[in-house]
Amino acid sequence: MMIAMKVVVSALVVTAVTVISKQHPGIGGWIAALPIVSLLSATWLVAEHQPATEISTFLVSVLKGLVPTALLLVLVVTFLRKGWPFAGALGCAIVIWGASSFVLQRIGL
Repeated sequence: MMIAMKVVVSALVVTAVTVISKQHPGIGGWIAALPIVSLLSATWLVAEHQPATEISTFLVSVLKGLVPTALLLVLVVTFLRKGWPFAGALGCAIVIWGASSFVLQRIGL
């Protein structure tokens, strides 16, 4: 039952952001950037009685992912503004995101 509730609530959040973004892309982007997924995930962990140390570790890992994710977004925007097709811009940015995530993990950040 808990898995079904997670799927429904999570799908509703993504759908709401998409619907808002169609009418108001700036507001939709801002909402998408909110820590909705990370906080919702932490809430699910609390609901499943995970220890605070596990939730803390999860949230620290979210923090570690912010730099590569910000880089990905900057690259996609830059490539799109240079006329790249979306698939190419996203694909290249994902590769760089993966490489930067790997490097940051290897150096202990």
